[in-house]
Amino acid sequence: MIKKLKNTIEGSLIKWGFLEKKDDIIPYAFLAPALIILGGILFFPLVYSFVLSFFNWNMTQSGGAEFVFLDNFIKLFGNGAFWHSVRLQVLFVAISVFLELLIGLGVAMLLNHNFAGEHVVRALLLLPVFILPVVSGLTFRFMYDPQYGAINWLIGLFGFNPVPFLSKSTFAFVAIIIQDVWRMWPFMFMILYASLSSLPESPYEAAAISGATKWQVFRHVTLPMLKPSIVIAVILRIVNALKAFSEIYVMTNGGPGDATSIH
Repeated sequence: MIKKLKNTIEGSLIKWGFLEKKDDIIPYAFLAPALIILGGILFFPLVYSFVLSFFNWNMTQSGGAEFVFLDNFIKLFGNGAFWHSVRLQVLFVAISVFLELLIGLGVAMLLNHNFAGEHVVRALLLLPVFILPVVSGLTFRFMYDPQYGAINWLIGLFGFNPVPFLSKSTFAFVAIIIQDVWRMWPFMFMILYASLSSLPESPYEAAAISGATKWQVFRHVTLPMLKPSIVIAVILRIVNALKAFSEIYVMTNGGPGDATSIH
């Protein structure tokens, strides 16, 4: 019975062009349970949330959900706080990812050679990536404290007054960017260093014979070969940075005012 069902499914999939031969179904059969579970975890909440967006549903009151069609979207796009948050989000992502790319690429270029203790140094550089966002946010919140924070303590050593990093609008936005850059630049470094290590030597040998300077080699040889890795790293970081919330929440709770209301 099972064999007959298997042959029927294989025949249908081959007929519809999904498989080329009968043996191809075996890998898909092993992947099917994981794909079904993953699809349920990822896509069901997404579809369910999209459907709910057309309803007005107050769970604290009886009466069920009221179909309002596009009213929720009209209210959202007509809300000034929403567009303010979007602008902050775009600015936060653009500045953070750009700085992380510069630092990650610079350190990758600097460490792209053999030296004593290289494995230890590279491992230590990756540590911030593995710190939970909430832990990172709390750590920087304590470091930014105007009375007891380590950063203001260092500023005081040079005779300057404490800086209210998290209670002034401009300082607070810069503070959350610094926290994000510190935690995530090693992610860029990890991808770009791996790509640098695998680049072929022949283009560099040709550039050396041609008498190219270091800047010319970097611009015309290294960067073009790194472009695919840079694109992948930037896309992954943008997606991750758009989800930043917990670290910002514990640092500023969106304040002062709405200066860091990135949601």
